[in-house]
Amino acid sequence: MKRSRIGLLLLLESASLFAQKPARLRILLPQRIRLLVRQRVDLVIEARNASGRDRFRVTANGADITNRFAPPTRTELDCNGTAGLVYRADLFEFRQPGNVKLTVELTSGGERLREERNIEVRPFRLPPTPRNYILFIGDGMGNAYRDAGRIVARSVETRPGVPGIREGFVDRPLEMDQMPATGFVMTYGAATLVPDSAETGTHWSTGNKPVTGMLAVFPDGTDCRWRRPGGKDLLEAIRDNPRIETFLEYLKRLYHYRTGNLSTAFIADATPAAQGSHVATRGATFEIARQYLENPMLDGSPAFDVVFGGGKEDFDPDVRADHRDLIAGFQSKGYRFIRNATELKNLGPSAGKVLGLFRRVNNVELNPNGLTVKVNGNMEPAYDKLGLLGRANVRPGSEPLPDFGVWKDQPFLNEMTRKAIEILAGANGDQPFALQVEGALIDKESHANHAAGTIWDVIELDQAVGVARSWSRAHARRPTLILVTADHDQTLSILGVADLSDRDLTDRKSVVTDRGTYYRDSAVNLRSDFGVGNLPPEISRAEDRTGFPDYQDSDGDGYPENREINGKGGKRLAVGFRTGGHAGTSVPITAEGPGAWLFTGYFDQTDIFFRSAQALTEDTSLLDKWLDAARARQAR
Repeated sequence: MKRSRIGLLLLLESASLFAQKPARLRILLPQRIRLLVRQRVDLVIEARNASGRDRFRVTANGADITNRFAPPTRTELDCNGTAGLVYRADLFEFRQPGNVKLTVELTSGGERLREERNIEVRPFRLPPTPRNYILFIGDGMGNAYRDAGRIVARSVETRPGVPGIREGFVDRPLEMDQMPATGFVMTYGAATLVPDSAETGTHWSTGNKPVTGMLAVFPDGTDCRWRRPGGKDLLEAIRDNPRIETFLEYLKRLYHYRTGNLSTAFIADATPAAQGSHVATRGATFEIARQYLENPMLDGSPAFDVVFGGGKEDFDPDVRADHRDLIAGFQSKGYRFIRNATELKNLGPSAGKVLGLFRRVNNVELNPNGLTVKVNGNMEPAYDKLGLLGRANVRPGSEPLPDFGVWKDQPFLNEMTRKAIEILAGANGDQPFALQVEGALIDKESHANHAAGTIWDVIELDQAVGVARSWSRAHARRPTLILVTADHDQTLSILGVADLSDRDLTDRKSVVTDRGTYYRDSAVNLRSDFGVGNLPPEISRAEDRTGFPDYQDSDGDGYPENREINGKGGKRLAVGFRTGGHAGTSVPITAEGPGAWLFTGYFDQTDIFFRSAQALTEDTSLLDKWLDAARARQAR
C-alpha cells in the first residue's frame, strides 16, 4: 500500500513536470529598432510561464541596467491562460550614440533563458542657431493626387485668354512642386503591405514601425484583450504597450522647441495623434485627447503649444466616458480656446498657447466601448468651406450636400498654418519651433470616391505650403526645413478630360442600369464599382479624353469655381478611383531648406525621422548652396 502511494505521488509529479510549459522570454522591441540619443522608450520584457522566483538580469553593452527595471507584475498573456511576468523600465534613455547590445537573462525553474536585441542609437546635437521644422502631410496624397490638384488649380487663365496649361507646359507649378528636392517614400507596415495612417504616422514620428492601428507604441501580450469582442479593462490594455517618444515630443522635452499640430480632421485622428499620443489603437480617441493635455513623455505637460483641428467632442465632458472637461484643463494651463475662423484671425503673435477646435459632430453618439464616439467631427472639405454649392449650384450630383450645423465659420488650412507659425515663432520670429500640418480630407473624400472634395483639398494643402515657404523666405536668419509628403497612397488616377455641362455635373438624379447606379458626373469621377467596360451611353456621351481642362477662377482665390463662366469651364478633369481604400504604392516627398537634399532618392518612411534629425543637427551648408545654385540655373 505504501509503495502504491509513493508510486502515485511520483506519477503525479512526473505528469505535472510534463504538463508545465517551458518559460519563454520576449523583448518588446522591433528587430530593426533605431533611436536618437536620449529618445525615450519603454524597455518591456515579457517572461511567459515564469515562476516569480527567477533570476533576472539586463545589460546594455555589458553594463548592468537591471536596477532600472521595476519589480515584475504578474498577468495573463495572450488571452489563453498563459501566466507571465512583465518587467518594465519605462522612459529609458540611451545617453551615448552607437550600437547597443541589449541582453536579457532569466533563470526560471532551473532553465537559463537569454534574449538579445541590437539597438542603433544615432547622435543628435543642435547647432548654435536651431532650425525650424515643418512637416506637411497630405493624407492619401500619392502622385496622382498631386497631379490632379496641379491640373485643376493651374489650368485657369493666367491672364484673359491665356490658359495656365498650354502646349503641354504648366506656367506655374504647385507650391509643393517648386521645392528643390524630391524623393519617394516606401510606406510598408511592419506586418502589412498596405498600411493605415496610425502606423505610417508612427513611422515618421518615431523612426520605427508598429503594427496597424497603433500610435507610437509596440505590440505586447495583452493586445488580445482589447482586440476581442466584449473584452474588459480595455483602456488598461491599450495604455500598457511599450511607448516610444515622437520627434515633436523629443524636440520639446530636450531642446525647448515650441510645437504645433494642425489637421482638418478631428484632431485626435491617427495622423495628428502619431506625434503626441501613445496607445495601442487609434480608436481610443478620448485617451488620445487626454494625452495631448497630459503627455507621458513630457512628464504630464501638454504635448503641443498650438493645436488646431476638428473633433471638439473628444474634449467635451458631456461626451467623454470619464466626463472630464479637457478644454477647461487646457485653459487651466494657460491656453486660449477658440472655436472659429473669426477668433483665429484675431489672435496675435504673442498669443502664447492656443487650443482651436473648429468642429463638433452634429449628432454625438458614444461608441459602446466607451473609448470614442461613433462618428467624429471632421472639418468640412475646402470645396464646401468655399461655398461652391451656393447660388451657382456646382456641387457634383454624386457628392453629398454638406451639413455645417452651427459650425459655419471654419478656417482654411492656410489660415491655420499662418497663425500657428506666427504664434510658435513668437513676435520676433526667432523662437525655434516644430510643426506638423495635415490636409486630412484628401484621404477621407477619396475613401468615398468624391473627386471634387479630394482635389480641392489638395489645393487647400498646397496653399498652406505656400504660406510656410513665404514665411521661411522672410525669416531666413533662422533656417526652416519644410517637407511635404503623404502617409500612404490611394487609388485615384488621371483619365483625361470630360466635356460636361454644369447641368449634368450637378444632376442629383441617379441612372440605374444592369451594371450599377450612376450619376451624370460619372464622366469626371469614375468609381470603382463601375466594373470593366464602357459607361452607359447617357453618361459616356460627355466623355472627351483629349485637350486640357479650362477651369475658371473668377475671384482669384486660387480655387477654381468648377462652373461654366462665359462659355468656359465645362472641360473638367476626369479621374478614376479603383477602390475606396489605401494603396501600397510609394509616395512622393518634396523638401526645401537646410538638408533638403537628404530627402532625394527612394527610402523607407521611417527614414524621414532620422533624415529630419540629420538636417536639424548637421552642417549641410555645402550641398545646400549647391542645390540653391542649381535651382537658380534651372529658373533662368
